[in-house]
Amino acid sequence: MFRFIINPKYNNLDTFIHKLPALFEDEGELIYDGRNKVKIFVVNGEKIVVKRFKKPLFHQRFDYTFIRPSKAKRAYTFGMRLMELGINTPEPIACIEEHSYGLFLKGYFISTFCGDADARIIREEPNDHDDLVEALVHFIVDMHKKGFLHGDTNLSNFLYHKDNSEFGYHITTIDINRSHFKNKPTKKECLDSLIRMTHVRPALIKIITRYAELQGWDKEECVNAVLDKLTQFEKRKEMKRKLFS
Repeated sequence: MFRFIINPKYNNLDTFIHKLPALFEDEGELIYDGRNKVKIFVVNGEKIVVKRFKKPLFHQRFDYTFIRPSKAKRAYTFGMRLMELGINTPEPIACIEEHSYGLFLKGYFISTFCGDADARIIREEPNDHDDLVEALVHFIVDMHKKGFLHGDTNLSNFLYHKDNSEFGYHITTIDINRSHFKNKPTKKECLDSLIRMTHVRPALIKIITRYAELQGWDKEECVNAVLDKLTQFEKRKEMKRKLFS
């Protein structure tokens, strides 16, 4: 059994969306194949992006059926909310939830296509990309002031292209299904959300320093807090790798 939520703006894609689960495996252009699969489809001459989330474990299937929304539904509803808040993200088109024997089985999220490059270029030579850092940090501060805490604030989840706006770049955020909304996030919550932006220290220090300046917070304190948390995260990850390798 399938459950569909379709953005009314895209009702013209209704037929394609209802056929998508049967089409996904064999059609479309694969652009990412990891924990999840992401494909580009061309429908009515327009590119759209379809993300099929990894089949969850049994306890997660139960969770997504009875306790909380699936990742696909969160991606859709969070995307719609970001657009209401004026935070750039690919426009949600639809989400699909597949159920089997009464339990959630698989989820799909469909959105408009954004072909921009991601901001990982910052970690390579951060001093060569001051303008992009400035635009990105202003974007993140704006997100936080609007009550949005990205669940995976990795540089790869921020796309950009040059434009004529105040900071010279149009920033778009993606992969938002693990995020949180909070009316007034605390300083700790804001900084914690930035810990995994990049493991490259010079780039991270540059980002956090400018972020603290814009927030009016102590720069050294913020940088040290984020670096300490990142080091702890890396140690835990390495310990898990050794235990399970």
